[in-house]
Amino acid sequence: MLLPVIRLLLKASIVAPYLCGAKNVVMMPTPMTSYFIFHSEIGQALVKLGHNVTICVPEYLANKGLIQHKEINVMKYGDYLGDVEDHVYGKTQMIDRFWNGEILTISSLFPVLEIFKEITDRVLTDDSFIKSLRESKPDFFVIENCLFTRDNLVLPYKLDVPFGLIGTVHDYFQSRIPFSPAAEPLFFEQGSDVKSFSERVQAAILSAAFTVFGMFSDSDVVSRYAPEKPYTTIMEIALKAEIFITELDHVLDYPRVALPNTKLIGGSSVSEAKPLSGNVQQFVNKSSNGIAVVSFGGGNFYIPDHIKSKMDVAFQNLDLNVVWRVNWTIDKPDRILALNWIPQNDLLGHPKTKVFVSHCGKNGQYEALYHGVPILCLPIYADQFYNSKRIAVKEFGHYADIREITSEKLTELIQEIADDPKYRNNIQKASKLFKELYKVPSKEAAFWFDHVMKYGGSYMRSSGQQMPLYQYLLVDVMAFLFCVVIIAIFVLYFFLRLSFYGLQKSKVKKA
Repeated sequence: MLLPVIRLLLKASIVAPYLCGAKNVVMMPTPMTSYFIFHSEIGQALVKLGHNVTICVPEYLANKGLIQHKEINVMKYGDYLGDVEDHVYGKTQMIDRFWNGEILTISSLFPVLEIFKEITDRVLTDDSFIKSLRESKPDFFVIENCLFTRDNLVLPYKLDVPFGLIGTVHDYFQSRIPFSPAAEPLFFEQGSDVKSFSERVQAAILSAAFTVFGMFSDSDVVSRYAPEKPYTTIMEIALKAEIFITELDHVLDYPRVALPNTKLIGGSSVSEAKPLSGNVQQFVNKSSNGIAVVSFGGGNFYIPDHIKSKMDVAFQNLDLNVVWRVNWTIDKPDRILALNWIPQNDLLGHPKTKVFVSHCGKNGQYEALYHGVPILCLPIYADQFYNSKRIAVKEFGHYADIREITSEKLTELIQEIADDPKYRNNIQKASKLFKELYKVPSKEAAFWFDHVMKYGGSYMRSSGQQMPLYQYLLVDVMAFLFCVVIIAIFVLYFFLRLSFYGLQKSKVKKA
C-alpha cells in the first residue's frame, strides 16, 4: 500500500512545479493578418512551456485559419469592425497614391493612425469584450507594440495585469534606450545606419520630437477607458512592461543599442519547412530549373492591370517556373502556378527555390533569411522601403520600383539574383549566423515571456525607465547649469564693470 502512495507523491512532486507555473496568457495583436501569423507561433511556443494561451482575434480574421494551433484559445471580438485591412487601404488611399506616383513620407502614417485610433476606441469601449477579458482571468498580457494601436496598453493597466510588449519597431523613445540619432537607424528612415549630414539633422529633430511628445497616443487615454484608475499616460504605462521584445536582429538589420529588458529576436514567424503537397508539390517537382516564389503578403490589395501584365510577361521570360500568390487567373499554368494562397514558408525552404520576389514585409523577409533565399524587393508602403534598402545594402538581393521598372528589366533582375552566386552565398551565410545566434525566434520570445512571468522584469529595468521624463532628459540639470552660467556671466560683468569704473576713477584723480 505504501509503495503506490510514494510513487504518486513522487509523480506529483515532478508535475507540481509545471502546474504551479502555468499562467493564463492573453495576446493582443494589431488586427491585421501579418501580426497574427507570428503571434500564433509565439503562442504555440508558450503552450509548449505549459501556459494557457488566448489570442484576441477580430471577427473578420477569425475564419481565415491564421491560428492553426488547436491548443491556442481564440477570443473573438469586433464584428462591428468589418474588414480592417480593406478599411485602412480604402480610406487612406495609400495603395492608390503609391500607384499614382506619390512618394509616401512619414506624414502618410498619420491618416493610418487616426483610423486605428477610431478602431481602438470602439474595441476599448466594447463592454462585452472587456467582460470576456476579465472572465478569462489573465495572469499576463502580450501586447503588440505597434505605433498605431499603442492605446491598447490601457488594457493591462485597467485590469491590473502585468504585461510584455512585442513589435517590429525598435522604439528607442518608448523604452527610453539611450542612443545617438547619428548612428542608430530609426523606423522612419530608408534602411541604412550610415547617414549624410542632412539625414543626421532630420534624425536629430525627429528624435527630439518623438522623445518629448507621445505622438502615437492621446494624453487622455486612461481618463477615457480606465477612469477608475489613477491618471497616467500611455508612455508611462509602457515603461512598466516586464520585457520589450523586438522583431529585429543584428544580422538582417544593423547593430542596435539595447537595455537588458529589450530583447532583439529576429522574425518569430519563421519555422522549419514542411513537405509540400498536392498541386504545389507536383508543380515544383516538374520545375527542372527551379522556381521563383512571388508574394505580396497576406492582404489582398489593389494592383493595376498594367502592373499585373508587366509582371506576367516578365515571369514568362524567366528560365525559372513561378509560384505566384494572386487572386486572378494566369494564362500559362505550365510555367506559372497562380494560387490565392501559397505555403510561403514551406516553399522558401524547398531546395528548388532560387529567388523570392516580394513587397518585402517583415514576415516574408525573415522567412527568406531563415531559409537562405535571395530576394528581389518591390516595396509599396510603410516599412517595406526600409526593409528593401537594407537587403540591397547587405547584398542579399536587389530592390526596384515596380511602377517604373520594365518587364525586361524585371526579368533581368530576377534572373541575376537567381544565377549570381554572390546573393545566395551572402544570405546563406547570414542564415547560418542567424540560426546560430537566434535559434528559433518564436521560442526565444516565449522563453523571455515565460521568464518574466516567473521572476518579473524589474531586475532588468533601467533607472532611466523609472524617472520622470524631465530627469531622464536632464532638463533640471541643464536648467541648473544654465543658471550657473548666467550668474557667472553677471558676476563677471559686474566685476569687470567695477574694475573699469575703478580704473577710470584713478585716472581722473591722477589728472
